[in-house]
Amino acid sequence: PKDGGDIFAKACVIIDKLDKIGGPAVTQDLNGIGVSAESAADILKALEAPTVEALAEHIGGESEAINEVKRLFVLAKDYGIDDYLIFDASVVRGLAYYTGVVWEAFDRRGELRAIMGGGRYDRLLELYGGEKCQIPCVGFGFGDCVIMELLKECGKLPEFQGSGVDYVVCAFSPDLYGAAANISSKLRACGWSVDLMPTPKKKVASSFKHADQAGARRMVFVAPDEIEKGVVRIKDLRTKDKNGEAIQVDCPLDELHTIDDLVANAIAN
Repeated sequence: PKDGGDIFAKACVIIDKLDKIGGPAVTQDLNGIGVSAESAADILKALEAPTVEALAEHIGGESEAINEVKRLFVLAKDYGIDDYLIFDASVVRGLAYYTGVVWEAFDRRGELRAIMGGGRYDRLLELYGGEKCQIPCVGFGFGDCVIMELLKECGKLPEFQGSGVDYVVCAFSPDLYGAAANISSKLRACGWSVDLMPTPKKKVASSFKHADQAGARRMVFVAPDEIEKGVVRIKDLRTKDKNGEAIQVDCPLDELHTIDDLVANAIAN
């Protein structure tokens, strides 16, 4: 129908109220904008899906959207943050400009309102910049009051001192991003600050330039040859050897906590 887009936008606003007004009221409001009772019941049934697999079964098989959500959870596991994610088919965000995954973040105790929420939108900037402004984006709204309250309660409010990070981690290619995320997580577990580059640079030199400009102490370049050997190459950007060359070491993936020792040995030799 010609007004299909308008109905979708209105439906998003209504469905976003599900937790507040309940299923019967949502059904009634959907009927009011032209959604049939059968379609409204089907929508509510989909929103109750407990897992991605259950949702896929309900809609009749795989789809691009289902595959994107599955990929998200795979990357989250590589990153080591899958324990923080819960699939919720009822999260709609109430805005029709989203074109991909949407999300909301809460404290684990569930005592505070949403800390933040957002999602993927590929065509929003086109509305303001014209057809040439087709830029895919991910954005979110952040509740500064909520996060401040939570950080104070948990005694986690940081003291911002100094600048730069300990490590910049870069994947050689998109298929190694999961490995790079996993390495970043392990480095953070060792107490280091880490900047994980979201996309590989076209030239290796550009990646090292990014790390240097970020004020990083070391650069971790996740490349296929090293990964196959079970190691990762680390370049110390601030320490030189006797010949004035930057120190480079290959560290086993399961011994990242020994990087300082490896660099110290390389300097001594």
